[in-house]
Amino acid sequence: MERKTRMPVQKRSLEKYEKILDSAFTLFNEKGYYRVTTADIAKEAGVSTGSLYSYFVDKKEIYIEVHQRISNQFHLPTHSFWEISGPYQLKDEKRMKDLFKLFIKLMMDCHNFSKLFHDDMTALDLLDKDIAAINAESLKKRDQNTRDVFDIIKIPFKNEEAQNIFLHYCNLLIEDVCHGILFDDYIQDSGTYIEQTVDLLYKLLQNLAELS
Repeated sequence: MERKTRMPVQKRSLEKYEKILDSAFTLFNEKGYYRVTTADIAKEAGVSTGSLYSYFVDKKEIYIEVHQRISNQFHLPTHSFWEISGPYQLKDEKRMKDLFKLFIKLMMDCHNFSKLFHDDMTALDLLDKDIAAINAESLKKRDQNTRDVFDIIKIPFKNEEAQNIFLHYCNLLIEDVCHGILFDDYIQDSGTYIEQTVDLLYKLLQNLAELS
C-alpha cells in the first residue's frame, strides 16, 4: 500500500506522530479495530482530527503502521538472541533445548498485544487485500530472518528441502505455542506445552541436519 501522507521530520511533529500510533495501539487493544474511529484516536492522542489526517490518510493506514512495528519487534530480538547465545554445539541436546525454551519465552514476551488485537489481525488479513499484502511481506521477512538464524547457528542441513521443512515447522510450532498459551483457554500446563514443543524442534533438527 503506497503511503499518501507525509512523514514528519521535525521533533514536535515526530512526537505527535508517535503519540497517534501509541494511542491507536492502545485503543485497538482495548476496543478492537472495528470499534475505533480516527476521532477516537485523535482524542486519545490529544490532537485534532485534522492534525491526525495530516499524517495518515485513514484508520487503515494507522493500523498498517502499527502492524509493521509489531512485526519488527519480533524480527529484531530474534536476530539478537541467536547472535549472542553462541557458540553452538548442535549435538548438545540439553543446551539446544534450553536455548529453544528461552527463545520461545522471548517470543511470548514480544506478544505485547491483547487477544482482541490478535483476532482482529487474523480477520483483517482475510478481509482486506492491502493488509493481507503487508502481512505477506512481513511473513517473508520472518522467513528470511529465520534463515539468517540458521546461518548464525551454522546448521548443516542435509539439503535445501530439509532446511525448508525445518523453517516451516520452527515458525509453525513456535507461533502455535505462543498463541496457545497467551490467547487460548485450553492450555492448562504451559510448562509441559513448551517442553513438548522443544522436544519436537530438537527431534526435527536431528532428522534434518547432519549432526554426527
